[in-house]
Parts: sequence; C-alpha cells; structure tokens
Amino acid sequence: MAAAALALHAIAVHSVGHAGMMIPETRNAVDRDALSLGHLAMFGKNLTGFSYRGHGQAALWWSQGCSIGCDFCLTDPKHPDNNGSIPKGPITGNSPHSDKAGFRKSYCASPKTRAVLPKEYWTMNIHAVDGAVNDSYRFNPWRAPGSAPVVDPCGQAGGKYQQTKMGGDSTFGRVDVDGVVYQMGDLGSKVLPATHPSNVTTWKVGSTPRVAWGMRFNHGGGYQYRLCPLEKWPCTEKDFQQMPLDFVRGSQAMMWNNGTLYPIPHAAKYVDDSVCPVVPKGSTWARSPIPLIHTDTLGMAFVGKCVPPQNPGGTFKDDCQMFPTPCPELEHATPANKMMGEWYGGSNGLSPSQGGPKNQTAFDGNSHEGWCSGDWTLGMISDEVVIPKDTKPGKYVMSWRWDCEETVRSRNHGHSLTRLVPYDAFFL
Repeated sequence: MAAAALALHAIAVHSVGHAGMMIPETRNAVDRDALSLGHLAMFGKNLTGFSYRGHGQAALWWSQGCSIGCDFCLTDPKHPDNNGSIPKGPITGNSPHSDKAGFRKSYCASPKTRAVLPKEYWTMNIHAVDGAVNDSYRFNPWRAPGSAPVVDPCGQAGGKYQQTKMGGDSTFGRVDVDGVVYQMGDLGSKVLPATHPSNVTTWKVGSTPRVAWGMRFNHGGGYQYRLCPLEKWPCTEKDFQQMPLDFVRGSQAMMWNNGTLYPIPHAAKYVDDSVCPVVPKGSTWARSPIPLIHTDTLGMAFVGKCVPPQNPGGTFKDDCQMFPTPCPELEHATPANKMMGEWYGGSNGLSPSQGGPKNQTAFDGNSHEGWCSGDWTLGMISDEVVIPKDTKPGKYVMSWRWDCEETVRSRNHGHSLTRLVPYDAFFL
C-alpha cells in the first residue's frame, strides 16, 4: 500500500499588483533564466537569496481596470465601453488622484455588488469611514473578495495591451524563450507553455502541502489558491472557482529567502462566508499579513506626519504604515510607535539575536521598509493548504489569485501542474 498523488501545473492570476506564486513554481516564470531582464526580473527569489534569476517576470502577469461587481475589466475589449476593441483612451481614477486607476471610481455602470469587507480586514486607508467619500479604495477587488473580473485566468503580460493608456508600473520586457517571443499584452492562457515534467509537483490527496507567494510592490488585499483538472484546459476563471483550497488555520508564516519560516499565526486573518459574502461561495481567502507603507497620502482619511521613504531615520513610520507589523520583536514595535515598528534601515545580514533573520540580503537595500512591512522583498508569504480527501487523483492546474486593495488589479498565477495521488492507493 502506498500513498497516491496529484500532479500540478501552476499559474498565477492577480487583480493588480506586482507579486507572484513561488511555490509551486508557476508557468508565468517562463523567462526564469533570461539574463537581460534587469529590474523587470522582480521575482528572482529562491531559497538561497534574492537574485535577478529564478522567476523571471512572473510578477508581471495580471489584470487591471477590474472593479468589484463588474462583468469585465475596463482593459478588456469585451467591456461594453470598448465595443470589442482594445481600449486606447486613458484609464483614470477620480479626484484628487485621477492619475490612479480605481481611485474612488468603479469601471462599470451597474456593479452587481458593493464593498462588503468589514474594516478589520482592510489593508488600506483604515481610518476612512466605510462608504464615505474618503473611502477611496471601496471599488477595488479586495473589498469584495473574488467578485472582480479578470482579463485572463492566467494573467496578461504587463496587465494591459500596449495601446492602452494606464498609469502605474504597467510594463513587461519583450523576451525570446526557445524561439517563442513573449511581450506586453499577451494572454497567459493563450501563450504560456505547459509545465516541464521535471517541474511538476506531486501532492497526496488529504495532505496539507506548504505553498508560497512573494511580492515586489505591495498593494494590500488578500489571496486564494485554487485547482482545475488538467482535462479542462484551458481553464476559465469559473473553472478555478469550482475548486478553491482551504487554508490550515495557524499555518501562515513568512518564509525568509533562505528558506526558514517565521510563523505569524497571530497576524493571520481569513475571510469566508461567516465574515462577508465571498466568491466563490463557501471558499476562504487570506488577508496579506504584510502591511503597506504608504507615503502617498493624497485622498487618504488620515495623513499624520508620515516622512518620505528616503528618510528612514524619521520617527513617523507609524503614520505611514497601514496596520501593525506581524513581527513586533524584529521591528521593535511598541505602544509608543502604535505597534507599527521602526524603519528597516538597510540592516542586511543581521542574525536573529541581532534583530533580524540570518543571512538575509535585500533586493534594493529596503531602506524605506521594515523587516516585515512595505514593499517586502526579504521573503515570501507561506501557508499550508488542504487537499480534500475526496479529491479525485490526477493532473491539475493550480491557480493563485491576489485581489489587491490599493489598485483595481487582480493577479492570477499558476500553470503549475500538480499530480494528486490518493492515500491508500495500491500499486502492483
């Protein structure tokens, strides 16, 4: 008697943001070995440190212009305003931040839902009154988890077509991989290759494997992992919504880039139907535990004395940070700084006894961040997920979806082929 397993191909789906699924490896990292990507290779994270190699532009496949309760994203030719054509006009927000997509603005005339997420689960602008004018992110994906549309279930390269005018870091480096060119605007489900057999993950039915995702730019919000049987490929967003995976409560951890875990069960927040309506019904989402450090206070309900990121010696990180740090002892969080902690200050290489994880190196010095806050590149966010015991063994595509709060973006990653094998399977 032996245990049987699932085979997984992973993809990632984002609702705006710069992040990607790291474990299992995703198809979106098709250019993982390209050396000419420079700063675009935002997710060269691996278990030995942070480099330009490892995950290529996996973080740059997402959907933009996607408001809660809408049928289509405004960047999608299928949106009624686009008449079947690629949008070329500017996609903007409302005053006082019209340059920011989704700011106080919904991208459909009659949304099918409103913001339903209770304030204790917000990751942005937490001093705003729910639904008030200065509740500036109320139309964005995380405020009604799973209800925002996506342009493609596997993300779009650069988050838009080249012709579409949209602010933010919407970019994707044209790259040739084995004779195939990937470029801005490509749809993941149409162009990304199948997972190489050597990268296929095998999980046992009934097991609780550990997964992880990492960010380059923090847009708040929350995330979910899902499966789709490979025989349904190309899977649609609705297909992935049929098999959401639950989380093992208490398993959330920060996984430093050297592979060690820093458990943060105290910081974990899960959103399911007992909290508010979610899509798909009966599923569970996890809030991102890494608080955003937000120095752009325009249109925010609370401004305070937040200092610019180039001044890490300032004393007002607590006015810049959206919620308390998940690692109070590393960031020296105290009631005096509202449990937000102190600036990181570029203290690379500190051991735990010196105030930091061992052998850590940061991508850019991270002098504007904290050990566990801001645009966090020191590690990944890791959870254990539940593979139900009644899951049929076979091959599946895994999807990770990140619904952002600061932006009208959803990130979908995956294309990680996973082989699911049952427990108590007999092999002759």
